[in-house]
This record gives sequence, C-alpha cells and structure tokens, in this order.
Amino acid sequence: MKATHVKHRLCSRMLALLLPGLMLGLSACSDQEIKLHGRMSTIEYQGKTCWIFIDDNGYKYEVITPSPQILREGLRMQIKAHAVERKTLCQLPTVIDIHEYRPDTIKDL
Repeated sequence: MKATHVKHRLCSRMLALLLPGLMLGLSACSDQEIKLHGRMSTIEYQGKTCWIFIDDNGYKYEVITPSPQILREGLRMQIKAHAVERKTLCQLPTVIDIHEYRPDTIKDL
C-alpha cells in the first residue's frame, strides 16, 4: 500500500471515531444555560408588541414564555435562560426562554 493510501485510511478511521463525540458535544453546547444582566423592553413589529431582553452590551434577545412578573418595561435584572429554536413574530436572531431571574432590587418586584 502507498503511504498516502494508508494515511487516508487512518484519517478516515480517526474521523469516524471522533465525529459522533463531536456531534454529541455540539448538541450539548446548544442546550447550555445563558446567564445575562440587562433590562426588559419591548419593540413593535408589524403592529404587534414583542418582549425583548437587552443585555448590558446592547444585544437583544426575544423573550418567550417568561413569568408575567418580569414583563415590565425597563426592569433591570439578572437572568438564566436557554436559547430556543423557534419562529417568532419579531424574528430576532436569538430567542430565549427565561427560567430564572433576579431583579436588581427588591422594589422592582
């Protein structure tokens, strides 16, 4: 066998062994918790109001299924959320489902 053929077979076998683990790792990364600090806000899109979370860097996340307690314009807080793959009305690039939150002050609740 030629050296290039042996090298190709070896690389193919290594790839076959590594690929399933890599795919599992990537799918696990997509389910990771996101921790952010920022504020709640709204945007208008095609006559509808969408709730968004704006982090301290100005990045906007569309919020789905949050607690009604936190749907208050300007409420500053820390959140834990998961990114979700879902078509939404406002079509922001990142849609999050907030599962834990902590307002900056008690008076904000």
